[in-house]
Amino acid sequence: MSRIIEAVNISAIMGIAIPILIFILILGIVVFIHELGHYLAAKRAGVFVEEFAIGMGPKLFYFTGKKEQVTIQNPKPEQLPADHVEEPGQEYAYVEEQATIYSLRLFPIGGFCKMRGLDDESDENDSRALNNKTVPQRMLVMAGGSIMNFLLAFVLFFVLVFLTGYQTAEIIRLQENSPAHLAGLQIGDRITHINGARVTLYENFMLQLEFSAGEPMYIRINRSGEIIRKEITPMQDTRGNWRLGFIPDFRRGLIDPPFPADMYRRVGLWGATTNAAEMMLFNIRLPFTMLARWINNQHMPAGAGVMGPIGMAGEVTQIYQHTIQQGISVTITTMLFFTALLSAALGLMNLLPIPAMDGARLVFLFIEGIRRKPINPEKEGMVHMAGFVLIIGLAIFIAYRDIVRLLPGS
Repeated sequence: MSRIIEAVNISAIMGIAIPILIFILILGIVVFIHELGHYLAAKRAGVFVEEFAIGMGPKLFYFTGKKEQVTIQNPKPEQLPADHVEEPGQEYAYVEEQATIYSLRLFPIGGFCKMRGLDDESDENDSRALNNKTVPQRMLVMAGGSIMNFLLAFVLFFVLVFLTGYQTAEIIRLQENSPAHLAGLQIGDRITHINGARVTLYENFMLQLEFSAGEPMYIRINRSGEIIRKEITPMQDTRGNWRLGFIPDFRRGLIDPPFPADMYRRVGLWGATTNAAEMMLFNIRLPFTMLARWINNQHMPAGAGVMGPIGMAGEVTQIYQHTIQQGISVTITTMLFFTALLSAALGLMNLLPIPAMDGARLVFLFIEGIRRKPINPEKEGMVHMAGFVLIIGLAIFIAYRDIVRLLPGS
């Protein structure tokens, strides 16, 4: 009996520990890609990266990269060798060895790419300082992290679509006496708009159904090139989801679906590419759509809201415990999908004009480009510091809400 209890306890512990480790790995990959974007853009611009770190807090381990010799022209007095003798009219230069530190830190909740001249005033003669680069170069360095996150999201969406396929908003079968059937929709009709919103993905179509909350919707369909408008009221299925009552078309991936595969065509390279791009753009627009609905006090789908790392770890745990029962392949593809969503979200978040974020630095650089002179570093630093304090406070509040939400009975 005791062995059975021990086995159950070990199984329960592993059912929580494994998804948490998976989430840490996913977060680490997404953060690594983001910081790699800054790192590569800085290297291309000739900026010296002092440290490339994954995680925050104390260093777990680190190593020093290859040393580079850099010639500094007209150095400051404190940079001169102790035995240097000043000679009138003579310019002086000295060679300095520099090397980047690559580190892994204790807390897996972020990372940073520390560049010379990012937050401190550097020698105006230091050609490897970020603040001595042109405005376009600095803007590319600041946007490099988000660009890499969007690229990762696109690649993952492409792989997922190519492997598992995708659905469209085209009707291939109608259910008798369903809202779609009663409204006069036909096989072959393709839904293009719902309540004026363009439908490019089946996911977008399903979201619009959730937004409707059972209220009548105005849809636009394409029937062999003819544009037809209909009013239709969704019905609720046994699971509480809103439906129109039709089976959508499906493009098969390399992994065959559980239903008869000969009913559907294969995904092509062009279809996978366009669908992956649409998926990325859809998930970039989605937070703004949700925010607009929240401001206008419109119906929000169940589960919509802001969550931090703790809440996301809880979501990954629930997803893992559900998908692992369906097989390893389902779990892997679902976690890849979650990674793509998180990468797109991190790229978007860092481009928002919030002080201390990359987006705010881009705004300051844009203003500098218009004014043709830099903004006072002290004033910009104060803005970023205030933003950093605000972000920390918001993170603590979100963490508190995530913990409360995960408690039993909440």
